[in-house]
Amino acid sequence: MASEAPPPLTQAAAHRTANAEQRSRFALAELYRAGTAITFAAVARHAHVSRQFLYSHQAIRAEIDALRPPIASSGAGVAARERASENSLRARLRTALDDNQRLRSELKIVHGELAIALGRNRELELDRKPSSP
Repeated sequence: MASEAPPPLTQAAAHRTANAEQRSRFALAELYRAGTAITFAAVARHAHVSRQFLYSHQAIRAEIDALRPPIASSGAGVAARERASENSLRARLRTALDDNQRLRSELKIVHGELAIALGRNRELELDRKPSSP
């Protein structure tokens, strides 16, 4: 008994998948040659496939992962000479803490003055009201 040929829809789907894989590999090679950052989004855009397609095809995913730049640490995007030194950060923190303390003191004084002003205002309002018999 001879095996049956796959239905035309199955053949078409397999052909589309193979074509997309080929486009993805070609896009990956082109991006690499051009020196462009290799990301799933860049490969998907260049190959006209979805990122889902790239993530779900393990061989292509492994190729992209191998060519991706390493994930940068939080300070790696800024040149060393432009990063704030630890002493500078400590000085800024000390200044901010001192400012915070000064503002708290000022706020305490303003609250006291407000309480006095509100008390005087209340007294004036009571003095103006006619006394009821």
